[in-house]
Amino acid sequence: MIRYLFYLIIVVLLVIIQTSVIPYMPPVFRFYDFLVPFAVYLSLYTPLGEGLVVLAAAGLVMDMFSGAPTGVYLITYLWVFLVFRRVGRWVGIKDHLLFSGLAVLGVLFQNLIFAMVVVAGSSRGFFTLQSLQIILLQVFWAVITAPFLWLAFKLCFADSGRRYGG
Repeated sequence: MIRYLFYLIIVVLLVIIQTSVIPYMPPVFRFYDFLVPFAVYLSLYTPLGEGLVVLAAAGLVMDMFSGAPTGVYLITYLWVFLVFRRVGRWVGIKDHLLFSGLAVLGVLFQNLIFAMVVVAGSSRGFFTLQSLQIILLQVFWAVITAPFLWLAFKLCFADSGRRYGG
């Protein structure tokens, strides 16, 4: 139970950063959704039930606080979690390069889901020059920051495992 409280604190912190800090940064520093690498991390390093519960809560919280259509974040996080869940069976999951690559793929996957929602919900196109620029900027920041997020998650969860018996 304490471990889930720890997850909740991390989710709330990431949601606050995503909804209250990043929107007010200059456009060049508008990062991607940090909960996507969190979903990748949980898919690689946690049991199925634990990860699903945490990401369902994270998706519901992000859906409540964002201006996106209801359920889009929930669907994105759960799909990222389930799609990358199988990767651990094929390759060693101790490598930060693997995590970084999957985080970048997760960012692209989230943009694909958002594009489908935009195209389905309106008559205008999603792939404009501006949207391509935003996606490339998000991929750039994912490449730069993913190794640091992997290290932060690894340290954070290794410490929580020692403290809370997880």
